Amino acid sequence: MILCVGSTGLLGRKVVKDLISRKFKVRCLLRNSSKTSILEKTGAEIIQTDFKNMELLDRAFKGVDTVISTFSTNIAKQPETKGLWSNDYQINFELIKKAKEHRVRKFVFTSYWGLAKFGAFEHGMIKKMIEDLLIISGLDYTVLRITSLATDMSLLLGSSLKKRGFAPIIMKKLERISPILLEDLSFCITDSIQNPKASKSIIEVAGKEEYTFLELQNLFSDAIGKNIHLIFVPLLIANIIAYIIDSLTVNKYNARGLVSAFTGGSTCDITTMNDIFRLDQGSFKAYLTDHYKNSNCTLG
Repeated sequence: MILCVGSTGLLGRKVVKDLISRKFKVRCLLRNSSKTSILEKTGAEIIQTDFKNMELLDRAFKGVDTVISTFSTNIAKQPETKGLWSNDYQINFELIKKAKEHRVRKFVFTSYWGLAKFGAFEHGMIKKMIEDLLIISGLDYTVLRITSLATDMSLLLGSSLKKRGFAPIIMKKLERISPILLEDLSFCITDSIQNPKASKSIIEVAGKEEYTFLELQNLFSDAIGKNIHLIFVPLLIANIIAYIIDSLTVNKYNARGLVSAFTGGSTCDITTMNDIFRLDQGSFKAYLTDHYKNSNCTLG
């Protein structure tokens, strides 16, 4: 039995579908407020909890061989740092404890690439602490450090570009990014379960194509079908704005930490990833073109 946490997100739903297609038995552990209709259609077992009910958690872990946690707070919707600690840290901490109690064999966790630059950012601190807990837990584990997701590019950045024709970012023009497709990341996650090369490993994962942000601007223009513009906000201005926000809110959102995390490129050497997973990755450029072609067809 595979226990999946974070199954209502785009990545989590894809992982559940892939596991079902591979004939794994899947149980999804969801918060009480989560919508279940999409997951119910997959045939996965569903348990809902507030993650404080130990009886329900014990029931969720009964017969579980592997835990997959893609659980992550959407910081665009819930930006307060307090919520990140009570959700992302506390929930994953409880999962690790229960995995130990129930003698779970494997724990797969999705983290951030480049955690060094996330040192002042709450979400990055939390990811690193969970990684450290897994390392000392005695569990077999695979941590996948993700650069950026293709869906984040198309749904977050792309939506703003399509609607307004422009979007501000705090990256430099020639910094590079290599988004990974959802299906490719899901393959790595599901393959980690029984892949001995992924045992007790922290693996950086990224797409096979690298783009500067100027190239990305052209890519979006071609895919959307109109000229769009990325507005490159100077780091000094971004830090001044972040400082003002933190001062006015008593560091409620840790805006300066957020700026430090989301400046700089997002790419890595995928030699180890390719050696472990033997994956023929898809093209981000092709994905983006298909995404907007299908979007236009739907709108039409």
